[in-house]
Amino acid sequence: MNPSSFSSAGWTLRAVGALALCACLDAVAAEPTPTVIVDIHALGFDGVEAIKSDAGVRWSAEFGNEMLLGVDRAHVDRWLARPRVRAGLGQLAREEILVRDHLCADLSVKPAMGVVGGYEILREPASLVRYAARTEWLNAVPDNGVYSREVANSPELRRVLGADPAIAAITARVNVDRWFAQVESLAAFNRNTLSPALPAARMHIQNQFIDAQLVSESFNFNFAGVTACGSPPPTLALVNPIGRKIGSQLADEWIVVGAHYDSRNVVRCDGNTAPQPGANDNASGCAGVIELARVFQGVSTARSILFMCFAGEEQGLIGSRRYVESLQASGEIARVKHMINLDMIGYAVNDSLAARVDTNSSNQALINQYVDAAQTYAPELSLITSITTSANSDHWYFLNAGVPSAFTWENGAGIYPHYHQETDIPANMTRAKPLAGGILKMDAAVLAQVAGLVVDSFKDGFEE
Repeated sequence: MNPSSFSSAGWTLRAVGALALCACLDAVAAEPTPTVIVDIHALGFDGVEAIKSDAGVRWSAEFGNEMLLGVDRAHVDRWLARPRVRAGLGQLAREEILVRDHLCADLSVKPAMGVVGGYEILREPASLVRYAARTEWLNAVPDNGVYSREVANSPELRRVLGADPAIAAITARVNVDRWFAQVESLAAFNRNTLSPALPAARMHIQNQFIDAQLVSESFNFNFAGVTACGSPPPTLALVNPIGRKIGSQLADEWIVVGAHYDSRNVVRCDGNTAPQPGANDNASGCAGVIELARVFQGVSTARSILFMCFAGEEQGLIGSRRYVESLQASGEIARVKHMINLDMIGYAVNDSLAARVDTNSSNQALINQYVDAAQTYAPELSLITSITTSANSDHWYFLNAGVPSAFTWENGAGIYPHYHQETDIPANMTRAKPLAGGILKMDAAVLAQVAGLVVDSFKDGFEE
């Protein structure tokens, strides 16, 4: 999971400028009110609407499985006496909310007020919120108050489709023990982009692709620039390992399944001395790519599938950005028909197994495809969907290039207490196997659909 690519100083200067230019817009600002946070997991649409329509509620902001409410001061105690309600974030107006996914401590301008539904909530003047919401990294709450929504609370629950036997056979091949063993193997490497051990991790990944009978490839690029550590590194020759599964009918049409394999520790992020295991962020996602390659081993698909792990994500999505730029330069970006990104898929705070699918407003249809896949093949997930994606992982440049792309992951980096620390080890990935298993089954089902299963591949009884 990538932190912001802009510096604290740069952000502060822009913020000051925005405030000076836009202060007049705050002449009539919304009045801050006390806040409470409500657990809305599986309440259903009517239950959520009933909360919003309570006489004491001034405004609401929905963040997946939790809702932030602005309430009249006289009603605070009544709300706090209710089940599934906890103290809020103090005095706040909805227009003052700036939403970010978790950032590194050395890049944060100020601490978040708190985390709601997996998202960090900042309080800023309304004019600054309007300005910042136009950046790649931060968002305001939409006018309808729904930043993200748990599928169980949607106004119209989608009908659970009958399982396709061929797709069900694919999803049944997901092996969470094999996936977790890969997480452990990758976490044993210091995978910081600046670490001398990164090439060994890359070779390990490449060997897994070879073992899965994929065509071994690599995308090589150079990186030089200011890192989040604040010091310029030498020019680095970096590599994205790739395993290509060649399509049997539409080989020149590609589906990309990607995740970053570099890691980070904010205490020491130059890759030399401090442990940087990055088990959840993001050995979990890269191991997921490898597992999906195993799942599709021996299975014929119409389109080609490119399984790849990106380097340099923690320095600003460098590996995926360079790869997309190369495809744009060659004209091959039109070959990419879909991109699935896995980043942090191994931690859940409780047995509801909250997971998120993020994309942008241009790809609303993708949301429905992933929802159908989860409900049919991974019903154990409590899926949360959002079309307000930020530039915080490797799907971003694919989306910007017009490629239908989805970010599949746990319920936000803000829920993970070991994020970007040396304690991000496999043992601290609570509920890793059931959560990752559900996400991987969902992704496998979508991958089977978009890559196009060739039914003849089932004649040999591969699922046996």
